[in-house]
Amino acid sequence: MRARENEAAQQADGRNPVRRVSSPGTAADRVLALQSRAGNAAVSRTIQRRMDPEQHQHGAGCGHDEAGDRSPEGQSQLLAAAQKTPGSPLPSSFLAKATSFYQNPGIAAGRVHADPVAQRATAAMGAEAMTVGMDVFLGPSALGNTKILAHEASHLDKNSRGVRETGNNNGAGVAITSPAQDSEVAAVSDSDAFMSGAETAPSVE
Repeated sequence: MRARENEAAQQADGRNPVRRVSSPGTAADRVLALQSRAGNAAVSRTIQRRMDPEQHQHGAGCGHDEAGDRSPEGQSQLLAAAQKTPGSPLPSSFLAKATSFYQNPGIAAGRVHADPVAQRATAAMGAEAMTVGMDVFLGPSALGNTKILAHEASHLDKNSRGVRETGNNNGAGVAITSPAQDSEVAAVSDSDAFMSGAETAPSVE
C-alpha cells in the first residue's frame, strides 16, 4: 500500500476494514488501501458486462478500462461487482502455513477473487491486490505472488478477529487507509516474516 492521505482518518460507518497492495507506477495519492466492507451499502447497481467475464480478454480499446473506473463512483461500483463473484478458498498449502503463522484458523474463511471483474476492480483502485472483509482481490501481477498473499492474509487475520480500522471516505462510501496506519505497517512486517520462514507473525506475537 502506497497511499498518501494526509487527512485525519475517519471511522467508516458500519463497515469493516479493507486493505491493498499498490500497483507500481501509480500516482502516490491514488495508491490507497481499501479498508472497508462498505461497497455493499454504497452501491445500488453492479457493473453490467456484455461478454462472459471468463472469456473476455482486456486490452487497449476494449472499453473496459475506462477513466471512469477510477472515479469514486466507479471504484465503488467495481468493488460491489467484484464482491459478488464467488471466489475460491486460499490455496491449501498456503492456508496451512498461514493458519499456523497467524495462529488463526479463521483465515480459512477468506476467499480469493482473481477473475476479470476482480482484476478490473484492483486496477481501478491503483492496486496489485486488496482485501475487503474476508475477500482478497488479486490483479494480474499478484497472481502466484506469495508475499502479496501473505500481506493480504495479515488483513484477513485482523478482519476475522474483528479488529476495527479507520479510513478516509473516497467520496462514494469506500473507506481508504493510509500506509502509515498500524494495520498496513503490520502487514508489511508480517509478509516479510512469512517469506523469511518465521514461525509466527510479528503482529500476533
